[in-house]
Amino acid sequence: MHRNKRQLEKIGTKSNTKELWRAVRHLMGREHEPAVDPSITADSLNRHYASVSTDASYEQSPLKHTAAERPSLTHYVTDYEAFKMLDTLRPTAIGLDKLPAWFLRLAAPVFCGPVANLINRSLLTSTLPSQWKQARIRPFPKTPTPQQAADYRPISITPVLSRMTELTVVRR
Repeated sequence: MHRNKRQLEKIGTKSNTKELWRAVRHLMGREHEPAVDPSITADSLNRHYASVSTDASYEQSPLKHTAAERPSLTHYVTDYEAFKMLDTLRPTAIGLDKLPAWFLRLAAPVFCGPVANLINRSLLTSTLPSQWKQARIRPFPKTPTPQQAADYRPISITPVLSRMTELTVVRR
């Protein structure tokens, strides 16, 4: 243990972060990097996800009549509520819209009005902008050593503004 501590201190003084993290993994007992089977490609993952997520009997649900039921309600979210949501965004993955959470948080005083209008218009018309419906699928291993496409779990990374709108609906 003392040798490892000295080794960590020696590495820590250098600027070689790769060696530092290797030593940390060694101390924590996590030396083994997950082995990835080279036969698992983006195409094989795509085929697998498409095969397990396709529903042959899917029917699109009819549009809800919530917009027509309450036409006088035009503000679901105030500018201040939008500001609070933007100002408390946590660092998260960037969606396909390429708007990082840190940027939205930094510019919250400027963006709160337009974002509130977008969310209100979206909820009032019961529609989402098509850009908010697109997601990047990131495979995440379910097992320490994935051997096939089924060993990966798909994670959908949606735009931050889409997640904010979902949170608004859930909270109401």
